[in-house]
Amino acid sequence: MAAVRERPLRHASSDRPALGDPDVQRLLADVAPGDTATDLGGTMSLNLRLHAARLVLRVHRPLLSRARLVALQRVRRRLSDMGLVVPAPLAWRGATLFRCGARWAELEPYVESSRPEPSPDAYAWLFGAMGRLHKALAALDPLDVAVPRPIIATYGPPSTLLRWLPAAEAAVRHDSEAIAVLRRVRVLVGRLRAAWVPANALPVQLVHGDIRLGNVRRTADGTPVYFDFGFLANRPRIHDVAYALSWMILRPDSRGTAEGFPWQTVPALVAGYEAAAGVELTPLERRALGVYTAAVPLYLLSVAAFVPDPVAHVRNDARLVFLRIGEWLLAYPDVMAGAH
Repeated sequence: MAAVRERPLRHASSDRPALGDPDVQRLLADVAPGDTATDLGGTMSLNLRLHAARLVLRVHRPLLSRARLVALQRVRRRLSDMGLVVPAPLAWRGATLFRCGARWAELEPYVESSRPEPSPDAYAWLFGAMGRLHKALAALDPLDVAVPRPIIATYGPPSTLLRWLPAAEAAVRHDSEAIAVLRRVRVLVGRLRAAWVPANALPVQLVHGDIRLGNVRRTADGTPVYFDFGFLANRPRIHDVAYALSWMILRPDSRGTAEGFPWQTVPALVAGYEAAAGVELTPLERRALGVYTAAVPLYLLSVAAFVPDPVAHVRNDARLVFLRIGEWLLAYPDVMAGAH
């Protein structure tokens, strides 16, 4: 993940506090004295399960502003009020946001859920869950839930990627293999730009930004539980659909190939999304689906200047597999044409 600002702002793993951080320990002692805490994982915040209290304490990275966190809380609360299972913020000492040293923190209820194992049925379930979430997000009053633009995102149109690439190339200039990869990325971004459908030509709404099985879990009865709204933003709604598809193609073991992917399953996935969302993708969205899917791996490599170790980021085996998927999609842009 990377900053969407134009200057090379790096974020380090140390930005995410650890369970043993003194500020975290002091806050835990105040919130749930004597309780046992377990780190649930996650990159954007420290997420601690408080077992006896049945709560989750989130301690955010410093780059997350109070204004954005308040907006995200408002969205989560509205979604919960609409009947979706979304952990809504809880007040502690009269506030839903409070300090943990220099960071903001919040509490929410712990919701028992599990991550579906990847399978055709699980992905069909995921696309239906995404449709239900999009339907609810589209119904929100945009003035009531105005959400500041995220500093970190999962989305970059070709013009933005081309602005980032010189910084990425400069950051890896001493490594010939990494430079060769980014030269390849630059060529592919040029192809992406030639095929791109701009956001202002597509339906735009609030979207989750990181739809995948790890962030949409389910209860014992199969009800979707929506987590990790850190990338929520106003985007083309097709971005969420394409983003979910891209990770599905890559597979959890990062060994997926576009050539081996069962493309004949995509129409049913899209139809399940449409039925749950109560909308049909427009013809232009259908045409955009392939290039928006190809954009995801190109984005991940274009942001190398914004991460702590640019060379390792570019030479990462999983990202190179992902890059081949993007390259194939740009070579065969009509593969998604039957997505209806």
